[in-house]
Amino acid sequence: MKIVIIGGTAGGAGIAARLRRLDEQAEIIIVEKNPYISWSGCALPYFTGGIICERNNLFLANKEMFDHRFNIKVLDSTKAVGLDRAAKQVSVIAVNQPHAKVTTISYDKLVIATGAGAIMPGFARNKDGVYAMRCIEDADQIKAYVAAHNVKHAVVVGGGFIGLEACENLKHRGIDVTLVEKAPQVLAPVDPDIAQYLHRELDQHGVSLKLGVGIADIAKTDAGLTVALDNGESVETQLVIMALGIVPQTDFIKDSGLKLNSRGYIEVADTMQTNDPDIYALGDVVAVQGVPEDRLGTIALAGPASKQSRIAAHNLLGIGLGPQGQLHFKGSLGVSIVRVMSLTAGAVGMNRRALAGQPDVAEVTVHTPHHVSWFEEAKPVHLKLIFNQKTGLVLGAQAVGEVSIDKNLEVISALMQMHATVYDLVDFESAYAPPFSAPRSPVNMAGSTAANVVDGLEEMITVEQFDELRKNDPDLVCIDVRAPDEIEICKLPGFTNIPVDALRAHHKKQPFDPNKTYVVSCQVGVRGHTAACMLRHFGVKKVYNLSGGYVSWCTAHYQLKN
Repeated sequence: MKIVIIGGTAGGAGIAARLRRLDEQAEIIIVEKNPYISWSGCALPYFTGGIICERNNLFLANKEMFDHRFNIKVLDSTKAVGLDRAAKQVSVIAVNQPHAKVTTISYDKLVIATGAGAIMPGFARNKDGVYAMRCIEDADQIKAYVAAHNVKHAVVVGGGFIGLEACENLKHRGIDVTLVEKAPQVLAPVDPDIAQYLHRELDQHGVSLKLGVGIADIAKTDAGLTVALDNGESVETQLVIMALGIVPQTDFIKDSGLKLNSRGYIEVADTMQTNDPDIYALGDVVAVQGVPEDRLGTIALAGPASKQSRIAAHNLLGIGLGPQGQLHFKGSLGVSIVRVMSLTAGAVGMNRRALAGQPDVAEVTVHTPHHVSWFEEAKPVHLKLIFNQKTGLVLGAQAVGEVSIDKNLEVISALMQMHATVYDLVDFESAYAPPFSAPRSPVNMAGSTAANVVDGLEEMITVEQFDELRKNDPDLVCIDVRAPDEIEICKLPGFTNIPVDALRAHHKKQPFDPNKTYVVSCQVGVRGHTAACMLRHFGVKKVYNLSGGYVSWCTAHYQLKN
């Protein structure tokens, strides 16, 4: 059998190696447009910023290794330009050879793993000083340009993962940065309240944020570049990094009859097979059909691509499938994470935007130390849990903090893969010792808080909901149950201070009105829960606990300085 693989990065190299482990006799050829294969695109911002110093560290393997170890032929610097399904041939051409001619490669089975390219508007293309960050050549050119032009200021367009990493690494090189993002927040997988922690972090590190505004043009000037924004403003700079997202690289198959969706992704079954039984596809270039509604079928991450390569290899060869028959891709929960200066932020599952309009969706936010508070350097974990308030089913989670974010999100991800409810988070056993965790981990705390909502023991209100409620209810009573010394340091405007330990005595002297609506708050929400329980026992019919307490309120109302 002759197997041709178009694309030699994470997905393509992964399936090639897996195919060889399963079948020693197959002829396997990788066609890769770059002069290298199996490289780490995720490392590019850190290479650009000088955190990764050695260029060779970007490469995970090379064509010689694939030849000697796997007996796999790699045609590097070779680009696929056409597909003839009837003849079972791929048309290719040598890259960077002026007089190269199109040739064909026949196949018995074809795998498409071409990935995706950077979105680059017409006004940004082929301009000196304007770059994407999608391939090693981009990183090489950025580093060379920064050195040659003594760059002191850069504009990053796009506040997603690559844009945020670009900001961090440019700042690491001592370059001032302006971040332009069309949406009102950075990092789309998280909700605005979690993104606000990143806004504050970027702001406090001197990054100028322009949120809710897009880019209209880039003009070359004698002094460098002028970036025109769609609100009429302009930014003078020396370097522009375009991080607007990606588009699937499917141009060479658009006339082949392979089924593409409206966004240009190859539609594949959950077996990774296309509408042609002899052609499989995987990675950033595919949209997987038939995955559960709460999971993603299109996801540009190396982890899902690696899983897909294993599935496609077994299904293509029909080897090692076990009693269940073909292997199936179950979709992705979209677990993602990013470092931004001293913070780490990430998400798993659905956010509020994706769940808009769905019934019975609730959320809680907890702020709890990553290990016991009395141990050295306890750092807060800000963890948000989204769930169905009737069934308790966990729908998603988001977290931000300096440490332990990956651990907590991975725990929730593992539980969500087993269709966990908030009660499963309560029952989760963490590895407890003072340097590592607490008897009740952040996951336990989020689960317990959410379980109180599901059980009808508590009504939570987010800062956004509270601000709206206060506008519309002039009789709303707001009580801050923290201690007086805490209030002196940081006050919640419009709240009356009644410490939680004094609530019973206060009620005896001046009973709470059972017909008024109350909002209680503390520092992070724990004492607020106790206070809300008391008020209900005192006969109050409507009492909310401010989710996340003062910490959430303070973060939500942070005013950008840059």
